[in-house]
Order: sequence, then structure tokens, then C-alpha cells
Amino acid sequence: MEKQLPDFQERTSHGDTLLPVGYYHCHIPESYRSLPLHWHEEAELTYIEKGQVNYTINFETFSVKKGDLLFLSPHVLHGVSEQPECTLTSHSLVFHLSFLGSQTPDICTVKYLNPILNGKRHFAPVVHPEHPGYQRLKKLLLNACGTFQKEAPGYELRTKSLLLELLADLYAYGCVEKPKKENSNLQTEEKLKEILTYIQENYQENLSIKELAKYSHFSETYFMSFFRKYTGTTCIEYINRYRLSKAASALNTTDTPVMDIALENGFRNISYFNKLFRKRFGSTPGEYRRAARKTV
Repeated sequence: MEKQLPDFQERTSHGDTLLPVGYYHCHIPESYRSLPLHWHEEAELTYIEKGQVNYTINFETFSVKKGDLLFLSPHVLHGVSEQPECTLTSHSLVFHLSFLGSQTPDICTVKYLNPILNGKRHFAPVVHPEHPGYQRLKKLLLNACGTFQKEAPGYELRTKSLLLELLADLYAYGCVEKPKKENSNLQTEEKLKEILTYIQENYQENLSIKELAKYSHFSETYFMSFFRKYTGTTCIEYINRYRLSKAASALNTTDTPVMDIALENGFRNISYFNKLFRKRFGSTPGEYRRAARKTV
């Protein structure tokens, strides 16, 4: 079964300590229908094989389509908007810069890796086919994806080599930039990250708008307005999507009874869980589990 890109990757382990790399072949809407705003410590590099979708990256919306390359720096907020009839197929590598030697204090770390890790530089988020470095960058990224997948002898060395070469070319082609954010935008981003982190750490509990507003030091009215403005959805919708993504993962990977999965993921009413699940995934939890097992 293909490994699908999960929602809320900041809580997902990409590889392990020795090989902090993950490959993901995604299909929208099969892998997910939308990807709420999230971030993670790893860099994320993606090739859009076919389709079209809107990506939100640090509060900017980018329409990406077949052939485009996405380069997301560590800690960058990003998500995919849910759209009717939205389809997309993509290939992604998600990796921690420690894999490239960011913990080694040499000239490469100081000059090229650290600026990306500490936010003083970031990748240009979208590279279109007409960009002068496009063909080179595309070739390196797809080679890295293929090498990592095949796991031939020495694939770890070759993957690392290709990623280092890709990073060098991102710098060479001007695809590593200084941030253009104002202080107000940085403060908004940090506040939103605090809120999302709190939700992700407490989604199994009975979260309320009152509790989240108090945690954010906002009034309830301002909190709801703030959340919707910067995530594109209501807070309740966001929490339910997160819970449903966790429930879907559990259905796919465990034999835990459906009712227990609902309870473990913050749903206290099984009928409400079933209703939301069907609306989101187009099937009941049991049908979803059976369909997932058939693809193994």
C-alpha cells in the first residue's frame, strides 16, 4: 500500500533518527480532501505530477498545477484548500536538515543550512516550468524520490548526495530568499502556531471555544474571527478534521473497534462521528477500513 501524506505532519515521524526522510505519493481526494494549515521541522519538496489545487503558504495562496515544484522550508505554515472536484497527484520528500549535516559546524552549515533552519532564508515556495532552473531542479528531485524508494545498496548516500546537490542549485538559481514578512505577520504566525499546537496536543479532550479563547488571551468573538481569517475554516471544523484524520489513520492501521476509535479521538457521540466521517470520506468508518485493507 502506498504511504499517504497525512494531515498535520508536525505530529508525524518522517523516517527515524538515523534516516529522517519520508517519501509520499499523494492522490487528492484519496489521500486527503483538504490539508488544514500546519507546519513541521522538516523541509518538504514536492513535484506536482498532475491536477491542480490551491496551496496556502504563510498566508499567501498559490495555484499549483501539473509540472510545478513546491519547496517548503522548515517551520513554514502551509495547507491545501478543499475545492469541489479537486484532483491532484504528487511526489514528495520530507526530510530534516540534520540529514544533510546541519549539526556539523562547517562552512556548509554556517553559510547554507543554518540560515534556512533559523528562518533568515527560505525557499521560493513555487517554481514553475518556465523558471530557468526548473529542468535541473525537477530532475534532481525526482531522482532523489526514486532513489529513496528503490532502497538499492547505498541509497542513503545517493539520496543525501542528490538532496545536497538540489540545495546547492536552489541557491544557485536564486530560489533561496530573505523573508519579506513584517513584524505583525510574524506575530500572527506565532500566535496561530500556539493555538494549533494546543489543539493538536488536546484534541482528545472536550475542547471549547471558551477554553481556546482564554488560552489565546482573546475574547471569544475575536478568537473565532481570528481563527477563520487565518485558517480559512472555523475552529470547530478544524478540530473535527484533525480528529477525523486521526480516526482514519487508526482505522487503516489498527483493529480497534470503531466506537473506541471515535472515543479515543475526541468524539463523545458515535452517531455524530459516523455522520461527520461519511461527509468527509464518502463512506462509513467500517467501509473505509474494508476499502483500505483491500489495497494492501
